Amino acid sequence: MARCPECAGVMEWNSKLKMVVCLSCGLTVTRTELDLLWKEIRETNFDESDNYEKKKSRKKDWLDWYQSSDKNK
Repeated sequence: MARCPECAGVMEWNSKLKMVVCLSCGLTVTRTELDLLWKEIRETNFDESDNYEKKKSRKKDWLDWYQSSDKNK
């Protein structure tokens, strides 16, 4: 069962349209378009989590540097 990339509602195959239709918001896309939408969402989320990890790492590096420089004084 597919989930809608817009509202996370349930999507159902419509054989007349030959498309997947969201039962909640009405989004209508082909299976290929649905896969591309989810791929884009996953890449965006991965980039955001990667940026978070980079910021966290920089803060830790700075704190380590700051604490070690304080010991040298």
